[in-house]
Amino acid sequence: MTSVTPPARDASPSVPRRLLTTLAAVLATTLLAACGGGSGDGTKATPATRTVATAHGKVTVPTRPLRIVSVHAWSTESLFDLGLKPVGVEDSGATYVPPRYLKRWKATAKVTSGADIDYEKIASLKPDLIVGVDVPYLSKAYKNLAAIAPTAFASYSETSTWTRFPDATARFVNREAQLAALKKTYESRIAEVSGAYRAKLADARWDVIQGGFDNGNYWIYSTASPVGDILGKLGVKFAKATTSVAAGNNKSVSYERADLLKDADYVIYYTNNDGSPANNIQKLFDLKAFKELPAAKDKHLVGTSDFLPGSYSDAMGVIADVEKALPAGS
Repeated sequence: MTSVTPPARDASPSVPRRLLTTLAAVLATTLLAACGGGSGDGTKATPATRTVATAHGKVTVPTRPLRIVSVHAWSTESLFDLGLKPVGVEDSGATYVPPRYLKRWKATAKVTSGADIDYEKIASLKPDLIVGVDVPYLSKAYKNLAAIAPTAFASYSETSTWTRFPDATARFVNREAQLAALKKTYESRIAEVSGAYRAKLADARWDVIQGGFDNGNYWIYSTASPVGDILGKLGVKFAKATTSVAAGNNKSVSYERADLLKDADYVIYYTNNDGSPANNIQKLFDLKAFKELPAAKDKHLVGTSDFLPGSYSDAMGVIADVEKALPAGS
């Protein structure tokens, strides 16, 4: 998905004192409801559980979670992909939600606003599982979330491949068979497009960019970035600007340095879900120096709202956008 991960805060919000007194009761009620409330003979049923490895160690989770809250966009997107309907999701901004998920996302209760977490809202939804990604601001909030319900976060680092996150989410919610089907479809699309456009992909050079949040700068991404990884599997060759960036990093450069993209035949960039250029990249596109670049003159600017993929459907969205940009019969 592909929203931009909100920045870490210096301190995570604390759980209100009056909320702490209700968390145990909420969790007990939720787990009981998940297994039907009882065994039918007057005794209380014990919900089926399993243990999963997470960024914060081993966590016992329901075998069949029924009320899932997602606090990160990448987890949310994979839940939707896996046929699940979370009771609560993050709100990092509607403009960043890929179109395929937008209707479902809008219909679901929101439990965050950027990096601010609404613990009372989460507790009121009576989750039996909370999922997310262990980015800094959520890592700080982990203990508070785990006090509400079992909480499973995917491990995160700047060099993590995008596939880590859907793989972890599927494992947390016991939907690995469904994930395998998604992977197979993704791999089939890679083979289909790379085979059909082999010559064109081998001949052209691509740069990967995004509008930056730095004042007056845009960002150049590495070949190991999420989009770079997908392009690489398609057989794309990269231009100098992208190959010059170390894995796990992006390079922040002035908009006035459009010349860095001069040897690119194609430039792929981040769009909002309505197709408009995201994060101020239009500033670059409006420059005379950029308009004179080969990629701009040839109209080889490839926008994708799946620039920060959190799911296999997102990755296939990147492939579709690349395929649309390539000449037929190449």
